Amino acid sequence: MLELNKIYCIDVLEGLKQLDDKTIDLIITSPPYNKVGLNGIQKGKKWNKTIDYNNDPNNDNMNEEDYQKWQIEILKECYRVLKKDGSMFYNHKNRIHKGEIISPYKWLFDTPFKIRQEIIWDRGSGQNVNRCRYIPTTELIFWLTKTERPRFDRSRDTMFKNEVWKFRFEKGTEHPAPFPIELPNNIIPNISQGEKITVLDPFMGSGTVALSAKQHGCNYIGFEKFQKYVDIANKKMSYNGISPS
Repeated sequence: MLELNKIYCIDVLEGLKQLDDKTIDLIITSPPYNKVGLNGIQKGKKWNKTIDYNNDPNNDNMNEEDYQKWQIEILKECYRVLKKDGSMFYNHKNRIHKGEIISPYKWLFDTPFKIRQEIIWDRGSGQNVNRCRYIPTTELIFWLTKTERPRFDRSRDTMFKNEVWKFRFEKGTEHPAPFPIELPNNIIPNISQGEKITVLDPFMGSGTVALSAKQHGCNYIGFEKFQKYVDIANKKMSYNGISPS
């Protein structure tokens, strides 16, 4: 088992394979969406002038079939390390290719997970890249479990939360695609129920999940392929009064 409360600069599958079976209580993550590989954005160009995918040629410029197989392999490893009553919250989105939607369900059905719920993240705004559709302002968060009764706060307050979460996406960060801390903040307390559980983010990015976990009294483990983002995540932790390992 890897050391807790640390972000490892390591490939996602290499990191997952170092975790023991059934040791993680909660997984929250958002993988690369393969926008370059799916739609053939030329190397050297930037998506919407903000996201430079040249920094990650392997994870966001894959053959789409290979990308989906990669996601399935990752999800199967996540299933293995998750405790029986654990949960995974998997942020992805519908993508457009040659005029048709490619849904994450396409590969989620090829994993052992039960798809417990589809949560809609309303980001409040978006960019209409090809201008032939309504502006996309939402992404999906799939709640994945191993059992029909996962660990979850079933109190009255929780039961009245709805499945549309309205959070603005995070701006002014050094990571191209961060999600707001409100997203893990809306998940971790409902799963931890005040206990010191272990939260994993296999695509840690700028460290949002790690920060939320510590702020809720939980342990975390994170994997991030690029050292510059590990440094950004540790800097974020330090800025918020948390000493990174």
